[in-house]
Amino acid sequence: MASLSVILGLGGCAVMDKDIPGWSQYRNPEQAGELRLASESFGAGDPVLLIHGFGASSYSWRHIIEPLAQKYRVITIDLKGFGESPKPRDNAYSVYEQARLVRNFIIENNLKNLHIIGHSYGGGVALAASIYLSSSHPNLQRSLVLIDSIAYPQELPSFVSMLATPVLGPLMIYAIPNSIQVKSLLKKVYFNDATIPQGAIDHYAGNLAKPNAKYATFTTARQMLPVDLQQFSENYSSLSLPVLIVWSRDDEIVPLAIGERLHENLPNSKLIIFSGVGHAVQEEDPSRLLPHLQQFLDAQAHHVPSGL
Repeated sequence: MASLSVILGLGGCAVMDKDIPGWSQYRNPEQAGELRLASESFGAGDPVLLIHGFGASSYSWRHIIEPLAQKYRVITIDLKGFGESPKPRDNAYSVYEQARLVRNFIIENNLKNLHIIGHSYGGGVALAASIYLSSSHPNLQRSLVLIDSIAYPQELPSFVSMLATPVLGPLMIYAIPNSIQVKSLLKKVYFNDATIPQGAIDHYAGNLAKPNAKYATFTTARQMLPVDLQQFSENYSSLSLPVLIVWSRDDEIVPLAIGERLHENLPNSKLIIFSGVGHAVQEEDPSRLLPHLQQFLDAQAHHVPSGL
């Protein structure tokens, strides 16, 4: 069995998939007979849709579901290729494709007065889905929360860059034991490695063992940042709904500069910055995140979206 150190020492250059359709080719998001995302619903009230990040699943929200479900209908989804959702061996794993599926999920389930919360890669999906909704169904969504979200061209974190590298990516994901891969990635996600739960390692390693999960993971890595992302980001300034941006000053995956730039470009946004926590505050220190989420969501209770 190849060791992690040997494979990482091979180096390599990430190759982003430049053949996937850009945003201009996703103008009509509706498609018949498409796959259905796995989802669960908790509580009652206005819907709050939670969108997880790369390599994760709805499990990443486990600490905040019950508190939010005291007042809201909390809906978790697994993105295509992750958790319990289908993992087809196709080439459609871009942020735009995921956003299209999420947008259609929202329409099909008639989710009105909707709040969307997205983390990391799922934050990018949430942004794109919100732009879809603002155009086609401007009265459905009430607010958006972005937690350490991808949003602009950036240098990829080392583990994503390696997964996106031809030969090295598949070699790494198939050769290294799942639990070792997951623990290595979580050490980048968490600020305090000592707090990484063994249960989280076991859960994510189990997800990675599902049929076609590894294919979906390295295909998503290659399509992580669309080649037209800079052009797409020009849409952000048109989002007028309230946006809460939550970031870690110590994030090793998506730098704080991305969050600050988002705050500048989203016209109705608020930025909260944490210190001493890593890339996934909802997992590492949910007690710090929850009061801000609850206050923000409650503040939108009487907000009437424009057009109503």
